Amino acid sequence: MRRLKRWTAFLPLALLVFAGGCSVLDQVNPFSDTKTPKLENFRFPDLPVPSGLSLASSESFIFETPGTRAGTLVYTGFKRYETTVNFYREKMPNHGWKLINSIEKGEAAMTFEKPGWSAAIFIRTTFFRTRVSINLGPRGQSIAGDDIPMRPREENIPPRRN
Repeated sequence: MRRLKRWTAFLPLALLVFAGGCSVLDQVNPFSDTKTPKLENFRFPDLPVPSGLSLASSESFIFETPGTRAGTLVYTGFKRYETTVNFYREKMPNHGWKLINSIEKGEAAMTFEKPGWSAAIFIRTTFFRTRVSINLGPRGQSIAGDDIPMRPREENIPPRRN
């Protein structure tokens, strides 16, 4: 009876290790016909990425045509939050991006623009792991000098009819 208990405990563990090993072997199989794409090709050249972060391709999306490009690129890795935020503040202008605004409180949300394009970068850290999400797309046309209409005063709002 005691041997049976050992096998019932060992068998699921052995199957789990075996299944995990097969998936790793499949990724590095030199005889496989499928070629894994280079991750460096899955990003835009004018969006810098700190060393130590790698692309989370399952969470990323790119749409590109000769006239436009848009997408969400997600990078993760073991990088300090402050170092990552400072990297984008310093490196984005080197690629023609201008910082429009930045909001930080435990996380960072930074918006950059260049002629015709907008990039929003979100940085957060959990359990010593940093996640950077970059949303890139064409910038819309400004209307009337980007004036934001003021909210009407309450006395100028007509009463609601029931």
